[in-house]
Amino acid sequence: MKDNIFIKLSVKDGELIFPMKAQETKLNTFLKNLPDDAKLEMFIGVTTDKGSNPQLARIHAMIRQLANDIGYTFEEIKLQVKRTAGLCFTRNNTEYCKSFADCDKDDLNLAIQACIEIGDFSGVQLR
Repeated sequence: MKDNIFIKLSVKDGELIFPMKAQETKLNTFLKNLPDDAKLEMFIGVTTDKGSNPQLARIHAMIRQLANDIGYTFEEIKLQVKRTAGLCFTRNNTEYCKSFADCDKDDLNLAIQACIEIGDFSGVQLR
């Protein structure tokens, strides 16, 4: 994706701990390459079994990118992502889809993978 970075960190004694030195280098390089007038939006969340806000933010950013690049609406792509991720089912000829807000971290990971697959198929780089 354009101008985005995703890094998983942990906290020990109030300090941010990078799991690998490469993650710290990735963050520093990203920040160093930003123009002086850049405005940043940060999403920081604590990961549990429940889906996290950074996962939700990433999914929505990816859906927005897909919609912009391939010409569908945000809602059309969102529905396709949910279908591809297996978050929809049909009962009595009515389709029901799970809300991203009700998803656990594994469901949201499936949605992220679905976005990447749709992007790959459509020629949109989301990795």
